[in-house]
Amino acid sequence: MKFERKERVIIVGCGRLGGRLATMLSDKGYQVVIIDNDENSFKKLPEGFGGIQIKADGIDLETLKYVDIDDAAMLVACTGNDNMNSLIAQIASRIFGVPNVYVRFEDTDKEKLINGFNIQGIYPFKLTMGIFEEMLSNEDEED
Repeated sequence: MKFERKERVIIVGCGRLGGRLATMLSDKGYQVVIIDNDENSFKKLPEGFGGIQIKADGIDLETLKYVDIDDAAMLVACTGNDNMNSLIAQIASRIFGVPNVYVRFEDTDKEKLINGFNIQGIYPFKLTMGIFEEMLSNEDEED
């Protein structure tokens, strides 16, 4: 999926994934807003980060309105809490109609929470297993 430049992207959670995504998307020219309730989490961003950092609760409707979620092309919910991520993603999709919503889940069983909604799941466990299986199949081909 390709987005036009200068589209607004909201990322909730400035951990390793959120911080790296925010940096990458900002470097590519997107308007990035990253929200986290821990001021120290923003230290993961590079010094020249071109996006906006908001210390707030990512499920707070007033915060989401303040960052113009109505104009967002994408929202990524990647806090350290699966239930929080699910709630944020559903708010973005169902209440504000954000067209591209992504949610990170550590627990693959949480997938049922987003079935039937305009929400795409990101599962680090599944991604890791897929890469490992690919590496094993490459070794088998070399034998």
